[in-house]
Amino acid sequence: MQLNKFTIIIPTRERAETLPYAIQACLNQTYQNLEIIVSDNFSQDNTAEVVKSFTDQRLKYFNTGKRLSMSENFDFALRNVHDGFVMFIGDDDAVIPDCLHWVNSIINRTKCEAIVSHNAFYTWPGTAASDQMIISPYDGYEIRSSKEWIKKYLQFEMLYTFDLPGVYCGFVKKEILDNLSIKGSFFRSVTPDAYSALAVAASTDSYVFCHTPFALHGSSAKSNGAAYLSTEKNKEGNEVKLFFKENTIPLNPAIVMTKSFRVCSLEAFLQFCNEHPSLTEPYKVDWRKFLRFVLTERKEATKIEIEEAVKKMCEMHNISYQEICNNLPGRFSNLSFNDIVKKMIFKVRNFLSSRRTIINDVTKYGVYNVRDAALLLKYLLVHERGAFVEKNYKN
Repeated sequence: MQLNKFTIIIPTRERAETLPYAIQACLNQTYQNLEIIVSDNFSQDNTAEVVKSFTDQRLKYFNTGKRLSMSENFDFALRNVHDGFVMFIGDDDAVIPDCLHWVNSIINRTKCEAIVSHNAFYTWPGTAASDQMIISPYDGYEIRSSKEWIKKYLQFEMLYTFDLPGVYCGFVKKEILDNLSIKGSFFRSVTPDAYSALAVAASTDSYVFCHTPFALHGSSAKSNGAAYLSTEKNKEGNEVKLFFKENTIPLNPAIVMTKSFRVCSLEAFLQFCNEHPSLTEPYKVDWRKFLRFVLTERKEATKIEIEEAVKKMCEMHNISYQEICNNLPGRFSNLSFNDIVKKMIFKVRNFLSSRRTIINDVTKYGVYNVRDAALLLKYLLVHERGAFVEKNYKN
């Protein structure tokens, strides 16, 4: 069996309190053809010492030498990878222990160039809904048509890009990223995870989507995305302000950035359209539908900001704001009968299943960080589902 090379990149800056657990989770692999890169964005804390405390030869450390934007740090790290499959994770995320053998077997069997999973979620102590873990009830994998799923994305019923084949918590062949790079830069948006998902989907025929997770999204007190998109009042802090201040990529002029998942991801898609028009020519944005769905993301703390952004975008695109407000999508209004049936079946299966999909307090299992959460998740998947076994991965 071919042992494909895997590289896991951890971009970081002054997160020495969570970084060691992310590194430990990555090192919990018996797979041999693996490299782990920590890309330190000129941290002023003890990040370098944290990395040097590990003696595993698979771990590499690079320092940018000066402050970079997030996307620039992602590109800096990517330039230190030469071949194989690449994944980025946050410094508060994790990879499931010993998952790479079965990821490798799926790649060999399907000959895919991109593979992503329905990632589990873990909230670190000190965050809203802390010490919680959420897991998908499904197992197995499917081969998805990239064009079909981009079209689904552009229906805007998909909140973000987690169903698409990005390098954030997913593996993508380095050659694809190289082919999409311009002057040595692949990430051309302020939101690098969404950009990569849409870029890879637009440039591949198909990809593999695993329902069994091989990565664990962690949300900690310093998570940029979680802080910016939080619906809590006064949640946005200095980290988020610095994130936008340091950004060197002008925002797409067709978008008014606001605390909306759909706005952030569409901005990334429009940036990719500008950079690679030949790959995105078949896809059109329905601005009315987009703005209607953006308004559905309003919460008490974000209502005014999102409404003001939608009003401005209505003016920019010559759309009546009142028309948008009068035609907001209902719960099932944009779904076909078959889609409604599928949703109902999913809910019934989830209700009847003995599989645990939400653990409200993982500290009961001695879990206080993302490394331990990944260990608990593997135990649950193996002992309650029999996951990670070859026979479970059937089309």
